[in-house]
Amino acid sequence: MKKILFFSLVAWLSFLSSCCNRQTDALLDRAESFLPAQPDSAAVCLDSILQEDLNESQRALYGLLRSIVSNHRGDGVTSDSLIRESYDYYRKASRDGQTSDPVLQRRYAQGCYYMSVFYANSDSLELCGELLQQSIRGSQQCEDWHTCYLAHTLLSLTTSWENPRDATRQALKALEIYHKVDDDINNEVLIMGHVAASYLAAAEPDSALEYYLKGYELAEENHLREAQNSMCMGLSDTYCYVGAFWHALLYAKIGVETADSTTLASSLLSLAQCYYANDSLEQAKAVLDTIRCDSDDYVNRYLALRTLSEIAVQSRNVDSLYAYVDSAYLFLEDRFSREQQVKDAVVIQEKKQEEVRHETELHGWIIAFVLVFLLLMAGIVFYFYYVRKRPVCQPDAPVEVEQHLLEQHQQRTLTHAVQQKRLVQRLESAHKHPSDSKQEKRTERAWAEMEKLINETDNDFVKKLRQQYPDFKEKDVHLCMLVRLKESNATLVNIFNVGESAVKKRKSTLKKHGFHITDADITLEQIIENF
Repeated sequence: MKKILFFSLVAWLSFLSSCCNRQTDALLDRAESFLPAQPDSAAVCLDSILQEDLNESQRALYGLLRSIVSNHRGDGVTSDSLIRESYDYYRKASRDGQTSDPVLQRRYAQGCYYMSVFYANSDSLELCGELLQQSIRGSQQCEDWHTCYLAHTLLSLTTSWENPRDATRQALKALEIYHKVDDDINNEVLIMGHVAASYLAAAEPDSALEYYLKGYELAEENHLREAQNSMCMGLSDTYCYVGAFWHALLYAKIGVETADSTTLASSLLSLAQCYYANDSLEQAKAVLDTIRCDSDDYVNRYLALRTLSEIAVQSRNVDSLYAYVDSAYLFLEDRFSREQQVKDAVVIQEKKQEEVRHETELHGWIIAFVLVFLLLMAGIVFYFYYVRKRPVCQPDAPVEVEQHLLEQHQQRTLTHAVQQKRLVQRLESAHKHPSDSKQEKRTERAWAEMEKLINETDNDFVKKLRQQYPDFKEKDVHLCMLVRLKESNATLVNIFNVGESAVKKRKSTLKKHGFHITDADITLEQIIENF
């Protein structure tokens, strides 16, 4: 009776866990359906999910969706704690994009893109470019045109200074792909702006003017003030570039008229620079003084002060020159101080997330311990209830004792299996976190515990292996241990943090040069099994 109650309890707990997982999956699917058009609605769904209750696949999707929401809200991807975990998961699950599953392919392409956004924000442009190329290939295969044109657009922006002609090609490709996407027309105007800006960077002002004017007309027709302002700024800069200062001044004034609180400073700066280029120093100074007093944009305030110092040089006003230079220095110092505060806050947040991960791991250990304890208690109850209560003189007593010994062996086997699984999980998780001295010590302890476990349960396998092959390196011994435990190549990939091909090569090398077996029909698994 007690045995029945125990297994009923386990079944009920499994049922509850399954229900919770289905509810979480439904919330994640709903959040994904809102993107990219409704990021706020997606955020509401994500806010209702408890991260500590997520399994590996759910956590990967959660991190990806959080990154998409943050980016579409204009916050960017400033921390890689979530998106990196998502990217690593989908990279492995899709075999670097080589999968026939369109859902996995799409999420892999998205993971590459939003990981590249983080690298772009961190000025790691080489890594950013590599991931964008992967995102483009993956999104083309699964026909995720939204991610595809986003990747082409960002690639255009990040290569505009180093390779402006390639940037132009990427921007034109993004504009071409845009027409396959049912998206906001505001984005079409912005992509036209990217095309124009890349043409200007490539010293082709006529082509730049063509696309800026197209974008301006489209924004004006659809009453898109923000996009109209952006096109005006581009037109003003381009006309200044070709020396058409009257046209530059005209569009700079329209830019100020269409500016909102977030773009007013840059619009005023552009207007002031047009006045300055036209030798209207007093008018330029009046506009720049407004920026200096009213703007919270440190970049534009610094540029305003720098231009004011240039005007002071032109006017031969030494006192003003010193004042503007000092103010510019103070603004830069304040800006760097604020940026350092933000970085410190990010570090603190990442430490908190690391603590949460450790707590989650600890909870897993506690659950495993409780399950093993319950199984042992069930075995003890079974023994006392069914074996000890039977008379010794019963003819079938030896059979009962034999059955009890068999069950004890099964319990020990189960306990060893649980220990083995937890050790493998610890080794896998070691490569998901940054390497440090503490992590290395934890990894060494895990290998030592696994070696002890195998020696105790498998007739001193590791001890005999070390005695017979003293020249084996630690990594060779570790590989033999995992093969002895019949762990899959996928598990070896996670533990050694290498590709599947590298795992196969390492096995082949150990067979030939370690065990000196050249027969192609004999595998390392057979050698280890028969050792």
